[in-house]
Amino acid sequence: MKKFFRFLAVAVMACFFAAPAMGKAEAAKVVVLPLVNMETEENNANAVFMKEAVGFFKYPSYDLVGDEVLDPILAKENYKEVGKKGPNEAMLRRILKASGADIILMVRLNELEENSDNRGKEMLQKLVIKADVMSVNAFTNKVYSEKINKTDEIEYALVVRDDWKHDQFAKVCRNIFKNITKG
Repeated sequence: MKKFFRFLAVAVMACFFAAPAMGKAEAAKVVVLPLVNMETEENNANAVFMKEAVGFFKYPSYDLVGDEVLDPILAKENYKEVGKKGPNEAMLRRILKASGADIILMVRLNELEENSDNRGKEMLQKLVIKADVMSVNAFTNKVYSEKINKTDEIEYALVVRDDWKHDQFAKVCRNIFKNITKG
């Protein structure tokens, strides 16, 4: 009986030591391509996009592919010029293969426009966000493609002292990231 309890104690201890090691999975490698900004006027959309990407794709679950790996690949693909034509699945698959990543994302921002409208009693701020999104997931072999066309308006008094335009763009970015990681 004593031997049985020793064996049981050793088996239980082995399970407790082995369980944490077996539960760890490798982080998914993610490539977030630089935002292709088609806007002619200067805005901070590129900085907002990358800040949101770095904030969303954090290490325990995701591993962002660095610029040292990505820059030569993008130069070879002529990304700055080809990206202006919009998301291209064949190009994304080539970059995905060359970088060894699991997920790749490309966003082309067509319009990020904020206008004032003071025709009524209250002055209104109108916002238009138009973008093309494409993502390829190597795990599921699925392609996520979406055209974003968001319009919004709010009273000017509510946004006079904040950066409403970029806050709304940040929300759109977070929604894109959530949608592509669903699978």
